[in-house]
Amino acid sequence: MKSLDKLTKSTDNEFTGIVMETVMMLMRVMRREMRRHQPAELTMTQFRTMRILRHHPDISLSHLAEHMDITHASASTLIDVLVKHSMVSREYSAVDRRKIMIKLTDTGLFTLDSVWQATQKRLSKLLSKLNITDRDTVAKAMEILRVALDNRMEEGGC
Repeated sequence: MKSLDKLTKSTDNEFTGIVMETVMMLMRVMRREMRRHQPAELTMTQFRTMRILRHHPDISLSHLAEHMDITHASASTLIDVLVKHSMVSREYSAVDRRKIMIKLTDTGLFTLDSVWQATQKRLSKLLSKLNITDRDTVAKAMEILRVALDNRMEEGGC
């Protein structure tokens, strides 16, 4: 991977390579930490599903599948397991009985928050080695990246 010092002179491929490698490294650290704190029966995909449910309360099964870019059958199987572990509940929509609404249970919310906080604490400790200027730079870069990706998602590009 090319040095960040040479970033301003990098090609588009080198730049995106740096972003992708860094994101992958960050995800490895987060996954490792989350595995240490989440209940053994939960997979990372199930945990991700719970994060989506946290941000989209009462989402339909169809919309969950679309959001995760998986089939309806795969989403249904994921939810079956989470229901079995009392992490989520399934309810029929009051408006349209054909729609199944999914939401986190209190147990699911507690589990999600506990794992998230433990992971955030560990990541905070790792990143505390950065000086304040570097922390500000990383925060600004992450915000720029988030906005660019959010805009791309809204355009239907990702």
